[in-house]
Amino acid sequence: MQKLAGRPYDAANDLRCLVEAAIFGRNPSDFFRRIEDAQDAIMDYIEDSFESASPAERQSMINAMNSVLELRRLVQTHPKIGPGIENLTDA
Repeated sequence: MQKLAGRPYDAANDLRCLVEAAIFGRNPSDFFRRIEDAQDAIMDYIEDSFESASPAERQSMINAMNSVLELRRLVQTHPKIGPGIENLTDA
């Protein structure tokens, strides 16, 4: 995950924003890219904090990763969502 220059890195907030963007993004055609960004960020965080994270924090990251993976699976396999996700609208 790219860390933006000029602002302090807040992993928890950045992860939350990426996961929320993946779930609530308004452009369905970017869905799989947003999911991939969220997965990459979670994995980076897990790798960076592997030895320093508490057991509860590790479990939270595992739960976040599992949720994102499940969301991807549902969209790919659900007949009414997956194939036409790029055609979804807010209406």
